[in-house]
Amino acid sequence: MKAWKWLVPFLLLLALAVPTTAFAAGPQDGRVVIGGTFSLESGHTLSGDLVVIGGAATLHSGSRVTGQVALIGGVLNIDGEVDQDVFALGGVVTLGSEAVVHGDLVTIGSAVNRAEGARIEGQVTEGAFAQGFNLQFPGLVLPTEPGRIQVPLIPRIWTPFGMLLSAGWSVLKALLMAALAVLVVMFWPERTARVARSAVSQPVVAFLIGLVTVIFGVTLIVALAITICLSPVSLAGALVLGVGLILGWVALGLEVGWRLAQAFKRDWHPATQAGLGTLILSLVVYAFGLIPCLGPIFGAMLWMLGLGAVLLTRFGGQDSPAPLTAPSV
Repeated sequence: MKAWKWLVPFLLLLALAVPTTAFAAGPQDGRVVIGGTFSLESGHTLSGDLVVIGGAATLHSGSRVTGQVALIGGVLNIDGEVDQDVFALGGVVTLGSEAVVHGDLVTIGSAVNRAEGARIEGQVTEGAFAQGFNLQFPGLVLPTEPGRIQVPLIPRIWTPFGMLLSAGWSVLKALLMAALAVLVVMFWPERTARVARSAVSQPVVAFLIGLVTVIFGVTLIVALAITICLSPVSLAGALVLGVGLILGWVALGLEVGWRLAQAFKRDWHPATQAGLGTLILSLVVYAFGLIPCLGPIFGAMLWMLGLGAVLLTRFGGQDSPAPLTAPSV
């Protein structure tokens, strides 16, 4: 079912705030609305995608969104023009008489109100959770740049300006993550060090724990976000998951910085190690992300590794359990 191909990137948008996928889109790259309101007035154009999570968005008559529009719980009122597809997971979608959707309309567990005159040029697909999940991994869609959804199997036509802008934005995100890593280690040096040691000593266990947590945790967060009463719980869960991902990434950066200090025989402060290591790690992951299919998977594996180490140490509050060893004979 086509809808579930859409589900993967938007679940990741809900939970991940990573260098290869910004939680908030950059300039001219769309908008992410979480629990708030967004209004696109007549005559205005939003370049990129619009993602609404538990909020309300209105596209007035004469407005235009050049990318995709996604709703995860909340309210979406469209009376303008959408160049690509519209996806809704829960919530309410209202298409006014002047609404024009040039792509498909895909809804899962959503209420759709379509006025006479509303035009949808693509297919209309309505699904329910009772139909079950049908994730088709060969057609897996992964987010590879801020605010945009890209299918790795389909090559993207790059322009020199677009490549320069994308590279500059990625470097800026890497610098921001490095600055955040310095602050984290300044305030929680021991906790970050415990997470780093756990990731190095038990990488396989940490990765599996992180992978399972993301799969089931994000699914639960989205399911709670669809409801009205439990939507604050889903937001709190997304924040906790995001903090865990960031702490795990900083811990990996701290390990990289420590090894650099050892290689160059330098006595750097842990905050310096974390900042430099996180910067280099983020830039390397961005470079690998340019490789079709395999690149984004490499970055995702590192994030799962860091998250699993965070959970093993209970957010760095204690050392991880010692790995099991075979008894000596």
